Amino acid sequence: MPSRTFFNLPKEKKLRILKAGKKEFSRVPLEKAIIANIAKDADIPRGSFYQYFVSLEDLFMYIIEYMYGFNKNKFEKTLSENNNDIYETLKNQFSAEIDRLSKDENKQFRANTLSMIFKENEYSQELIDKIIEKGSNLDLDFFPEEYKNNSKFQTMINLIKMVNDNCLNVYLAQELSEKEVKQN
Repeated sequence: MPSRTFFNLPKEKKLRILKAGKKEFSRVPLEKAIIANIAKDADIPRGSFYQYFVSLEDLFMYIIEYMYGFNKNKFEKTLSENNNDIYETLKNQFSAEIDRLSKDENKQFRANTLSMIFKENEYSQELIDKIIEKGSNLDLDFFPEEYKNNSKFQTMINLIKMVNDNCLNVYLAQELSEKEVKQN
């Protein structure tokens, strides 16, 4: 987690650091990332990086958490725009995720993250578990109470995650086009 010093920075500077980090983690996997590149792109002294983050892993995890938080906010907004129709919102969110993945920078960031998960490397299983947990989160608070109280609710959630993950995997493997995967 970033330091208090990071959280006290002006918003523009925090975003500059996060964008520089995402750019570096899109360029190369975490194990090959270089702090000097992030500092240069963020226009901060290299030593300042350590005032904000303990390590590259710390920045990497915060970027993943930040991206999830940003998506959660979008989900809430889309849910409201869809008159609280959870299913229409899930379809819209999936479509938006495909649109984000279509951008080369986001596609490479995800590819580098998946590479780190599946390769033998120095990263702890705890870090990898956190990445997977963040990537598969589905906020259950958005579902109507009558569904959450149903004995088959968890089965439905698992099915939604499975379909979502399968469609994303098919798209990332370039087996279907952006339009085809959205229709599926």
